Amino acid sequence: MKRRIALSAAVVIAIYAFGCSKEMTQDANTQLPAEVKSVAIVKVLRSSIEDFYEATGTVKAKTTTQVSANMMGRIISFPAAEGDTVTRGQMLVEIDSSESKTQLAKAQAGLREAQASLVEVERSVDSANAGVRTAEANKQLAETTFGRYKELYNRHSASAQEFDEAQSRLRAATSELDRSKANVQTILSKNKQINARIDQAKAEIANTKVYQGYSKIVSPVSGIVVKKFVELGATAAPGSPLLAIEDNSQYRLEAAVEESYSKLIHVGSRVNIRIDAIGQGEFIGTVAEIMPTSDAASRSYTVKIDLPANPALRTGVYGLARFPIAQKEAITIPSTAIFQRGQLAGVYVVGKDGKVNFRIVTAGKTSEGAVEILSGVSEGDEIANSDIEKLSDGTKVR
Repeated sequence: MKRRIALSAAVVIAIYAFGCSKEMTQDANTQLPAEVKSVAIVKVLRSSIEDFYEATGTVKAKTTTQVSANMMGRIISFPAAEGDTVTRGQMLVEIDSSESKTQLAKAQAGLREAQASLVEVERSVDSANAGVRTAEANKQLAETTFGRYKELYNRHSASAQEFDEAQSRLRAATSELDRSKANVQTILSKNKQINARIDQAKAEIANTKVYQGYSKIVSPVSGIVVKKFVELGATAAPGSPLLAIEDNSQYRLEAAVEESYSKLIHVGSRVNIRIDAIGQGEFIGTVAEIMPTSDAASRSYTVKIDLPANPALRTGVYGLARFPIAQKEAITIPSTAIFQRGQLAGVYVVGKDGKVNFRIVTAGKTSEGAVEILSGVSEGDEIANSDIEKLSDGTKVR
């Protein structure tokens, strides 16, 4: 009895399963693949492509400027923070300049005093020159008078007393002229000394102003503050670094290239660059510098590649450089023909009946929109190259 019941149940299950299978088959038959018109179809070809050597590297700023102090003093203002964008001429740090202000006031007071003394001395020079002119006139008169008395004395028309008196007056006039001239020279010498004091005071003022200018440190370049070495309230000293600024308009990728490939790379060569952090696919860089010595540990040379300007670039970002090194024959297809199904990449191969089937491929290197195919399709196969997102296995395309 139990056996009959079990047999009957099995029959019922089989009939139900058959019915479900029939319904699923009918559903599948009713959902026939659609036809997609105007799909571009291309042939898989074997062509000559560039072979690449790939090297990883790190993005670094072409120029990093370290800003230092030129005077001793306490930092009283430091508004810049790491990551801030600064422009050339923007004030970054202010150092207490009380001492230099005092020195400036002292030098200015000394200048005013020397200038006042100079006015007084110049008046004395004028007075002394007037004295010289008077002494010269007196001497000239004394010489004339002496000449007359000498002639009279020689003719015995004047007494010896009168001759001696005339001669004495000439000597006195000569002595007075010499004294007046000496006085002028003394005053002129004093004038030079005061002018020297004025020049010294002006030099001290200029130097103090320059020194005082060191208290306000401005950015020598435009860029990004990448590091602060001190904080507000610290004491700055001449030559001590305060912060570092990198020029964010020029970046380089510094890639490590194996010794065996280094001779194939030359300054000025164009390089394909991919930096996933900025998410813009590949772009072109230019080899700017090849370091002359290799790293002993990794046996690699550092190659510096100039990158085009991009606001998203930052120091420390990972990058990949693809150096063209040779030409090779390979099966290639357009990169637009590849379709991703999850983690799998494939193409829709067009059969003789005009229907497509998805075929998984193994892709190699990409070059200028063409992808090298290592396996999955053969030369001469036809594949869909447009509207591939509308396709599925069995879709008719022609």
